[in-house]
Amino acid sequence: MRGSRWRAYRGCPVRTAKWAACGVLSCLAFAAASAGTIASPPTGLWYTPDHGGVVQIRPCGDDLCGVIVGVTASPAGVMPHDISGEPQCHLTLLRDLHLQDDGRWHGTVRNPEDGQVYHAEVWLPPDGDLRLRGYIAVPLLGSTQSWQPFGGTVQPDCHFR
Repeated sequence: MRGSRWRAYRGCPVRTAKWAACGVLSCLAFAAASAGTIASPPTGLWYTPDHGGVVQIRPCGDDLCGVIVGVTASPAGVMPHDISGEPQCHLTLLRDLHLQDDGRWHGTVRNPEDGQVYHAEVWLPPDGDLRLRGYIAVPLLGSTQSWQPFGGTVQPDCHFR
């Protein structure tokens, strides 16, 4: 292969050696970037997107769960109810959230209005808002909500301010 573009370099063509070196460097750069990144647990109090509710994400055994701790009552003072007629206050929305290799917390989310349960991913991007993606089968078939930190107080009767 003398005079060819494919000169041997330690037993492999130069072009292959360049691609292999590029691949190794890319893997090392990715490993270095992700080695210092540890996903923060999304524990705490969070406003739902419409600010009509407050969800507390907390440890539940080895996983995390999210419970409604604050709900905006109707103008008549009536608390919203779930599909089974139970008050939404203290309803567990997020279950079995556990940290995965992708840095996100995976589990399930329940829609309190119709009782449907979906797969869920939860993560904290640098902006400080929580992201919740509910989906069917694959994350592509879902939608993402942004929840803001709640800094107010929640009353025992599930009212908040």
